[in-house]
Amino acid sequence: MTDLLSSLGRKLAKARAQMGLTQEQAASAIGVSREELSYYENGRREISLAKLARLADLYGYGIDHFLSTSGPGLDTNIAVAFRAETVSEDDLEIIAWAKKLVMDAHMLDRLLMEGRS
Repeated sequence: MTDLLSSLGRKLAKARAQMGLTQEQAASAIGVSREELSYYENGRREISLAKLARLADLYGYGIDHFLSTSGPGLDTNIAVAFRAETVSEDDLEIIAWAKKLVMDAHMLDRLLMEGRS
């Protein structure tokens, strides 16, 4: 279990860093304290599926990316260009929504393609 938590934590920290977010910003976006997010990123506490899903949406990954222990997950990161001096909680919510919309559209497209085969 600790290997899974460590792997999950490293992936969470890396995804947050790639977005350029502080722990405080990411924690606030999903409604937890900075300390709680730090515990998740350091593999010292289990994360609920609901919180993991919110982070996955915010970071632009599928949940499987974080749960996979054998390399990267099936989904790739969704990048969003955003110009602003600061990023508010409302901005982060919109970014997470947009990334989830793109990932859901991609999944629907994959399912349609599989149905045609």
